[in-house]
Amino acid sequence: MFHLIEKYRKPSQFLLGCIALSFVGFSAVSLTSLGSGNYIVQIGEKTITREDLDRALHNTRNSGGSGSREEVFQALLNQAYLLEGAKKMGVAVSDEQIKQMIVDDPNFHDQNGDFSPQIFRNFLQSNRMSEEQYTDRLRDQYLTFALQKIFANGSIPDTQVAQFARSVAAARTIRLAVADENAFADKVTVNDAELQKFYRANQKAYRQQQAVKYQYLLLSPKILAERESVSDAEIDEIFKQQQDKLKPTRRVSMIMVPIPVKGGDAAKAAARAEAEAAAQAAKAAPEQFAAIAQRFSKDGSAAKGGDIGDISQNGTLEKPLEDAVFALNKGEVSALIEGSFGYYVFQVNDILDNSPAAVKARIAQELKEKKAAQSLKKLREDLGDYVINNSSELESAAKKFGVPLQSGGDWLTRAGAAEQKLPEAVIEALFGSDVFDKKHNSDPISAADGSVWVLRASETRPEAQLSFEQAKEQVKADYIRSESRRLATEHNKKLLAELQAGKEPALNWTNPQPVMPEQLRGMMPPADYLAIMKAQPKDGKPAYALLQGTGMPQLVEVQSLSEVKPNAEERAAIKQQLAVIQGNTLIEAYLQKLRREVPAKQGRQKLEDQ
Repeated sequence: MFHLIEKYRKPSQFLLGCIALSFVGFSAVSLTSLGSGNYIVQIGEKTITREDLDRALHNTRNSGGSGSREEVFQALLNQAYLLEGAKKMGVAVSDEQIKQMIVDDPNFHDQNGDFSPQIFRNFLQSNRMSEEQYTDRLRDQYLTFALQKIFANGSIPDTQVAQFARSVAAARTIRLAVADENAFADKVTVNDAELQKFYRANQKAYRQQQAVKYQYLLLSPKILAERESVSDAEIDEIFKQQQDKLKPTRRVSMIMVPIPVKGGDAAKAAARAEAEAAAQAAKAAPEQFAAIAQRFSKDGSAAKGGDIGDISQNGTLEKPLEDAVFALNKGEVSALIEGSFGYYVFQVNDILDNSPAAVKARIAQELKEKKAAQSLKKLREDLGDYVINNSSELESAAKKFGVPLQSGGDWLTRAGAAEQKLPEAVIEALFGSDVFDKKHNSDPISAADGSVWVLRASETRPEAQLSFEQAKEQVKADYIRSESRRLATEHNKKLLAELQAGKEPALNWTNPQPVMPEQLRGMMPPADYLAIMKAQPKDGKPAYALLQGTGMPQLVEVQSLSEVKPNAEERAAIKQQLAVIQGNTLIEAYLQKLRREVPAKQGRQKLEDQ
């Protein structure tokens, strides 16, 4: 229910959260003056060197971070200022405390749980650090954390907790007013001067993408299966082992929202509301079930659009779920069903023919494909030798190996290849030096599905900048779209001001509907999500916001918020997060004060190589 509070539960996460905030909102130290020290900059007594920056950047990326060199440098600057601030406030840590931290660190313990000097030395060596450098870094981290903890120790009143819970977790009843794009497109004045200005400002968008026309040979167990034969005896032997396949079987996709283990009735109600929203969306647009599953489902099948494969009526699913699945016709979507572990919505993608004849036909095909997969290994080797020795054409290879020579169609860009879901290895080969530049046959390429590809470029088109005349029609369409959105935004800002002033301009509102914050978070960009979260109805009057993240701007009216009653655990977590937010605000103010008071000295080293 309160997903926003999770990131600040642990002290280590608390520290990382504060450091992440330090990337933003502070001006950089001026690096224009020349100094004499062998460092980039010195803050008080703390220096930041190129080595420090390189190591911090390396550690950030190794831990999954994506900060730029400038962002990591800003983080080091803020840490240096906070260390000076810790000294001013008398926060200190002794050498004995530092030693004890190292001895107590389980990363340096052996199998018996005792501190191992050898493990510690290996760690220092692998990180190219001396013991002194590591203890200095540990001291800095401790002092920074201690200072941040001091700022986050303020008390949070219960009224603030209740207000925060209602703000981030309450269901909203909202309605939308969407601008008519055509109404604004008709008001856009188009002339060559404006189009050329727009083209120059957006020139990078009008490049002819690298593209290829190609031929290919495709081998796979399924394609080669027709060359194989199987006997009735082979089929019957497997058929006897697979009597279960005679039971009714559906090819099924699902959406699953788990019932929370913690959080009580409030958390369960929130999960059910989210699942109901998914069920309504799937019922309204069954053809969009896969996309809806990717957005709402919380289990591993979400990445596959909810696909869970074939389900037989044999007790694999618990009875209420199985009954629901086998009551559906092909393409139908079930109502919301509560199971032991969560809320489910099912769609039947196909109903398998499980007559004995159909099952035997599938067994025969599977046996043929299995044999074909074995013969494909040898065929791949022979084909590879042949296309390398005959690298200037594929026609003879197609005839020799009895495989059709196929065409990839019109010009294909990398983006187009990805949209067609071509295997990644195939895409890389198509645009690689051998195929694209030299127009040689590719080596046989094995894909994840067991297929083998051989490629040849028949024509190639390099990346190039399109002239204004070449791109004019696209420039015109983009310009009209851009200006339409600008005019629509200006119009909606005026309407927003009228609504907020209590006026009632004529608008085409949608029907009001309840939505949960988690639904909104998954449906829209962060800026639009925050705009709705900040719109708080007061005294029975609705609140309004302008959404600009996708397509034409939209006005949203938040009519009401539901009541939220967090339990004791949730209240404690909210207090912790509010303390962090309060602490971060104080830290930001303190950093600004330190930047004015603590001298910053430029050294000889530069942030980047010159």
